[in-house]
Amino acid sequence: MADNSPKRKAVQSEERPKWVPLREDQHSELSALARELMLSRSRKTERITENTVIRLAVDLVLRHPELLVGDTEDDLRTNMLGRFEQLLERERELLAGGAGEEPGESQ
Repeated sequence: MADNSPKRKAVQSEERPKWVPLREDQHSELSALARELMLSRSRKTERITENTVIRLAVDLVLRHPELLVGDTEDDLRTNMLGRFEQLLERERELLAGGAGEEPGESQ
């Protein structure tokens, strides 16, 4: 059930629409991801929609503009996703207890 509280309505009224064309793969994967998130919620208070996921992605990019390096959309995507992969791999190593050396470090 949707959260129709005054707070949520106030947030919705502050939102401005922006139309963005998506590739077919983006559209279908976005739909599937929103559905999965909606079904896996532990608290069923607020709907998780495709627009929710898009807003979160925009928030992430706006918070970390340093991830956007390149001259074309392909460059920006490749560099950003590559950096995310590096960060996630580093996190996996740390969680596994293998601190591993950063390039250029020596013991």
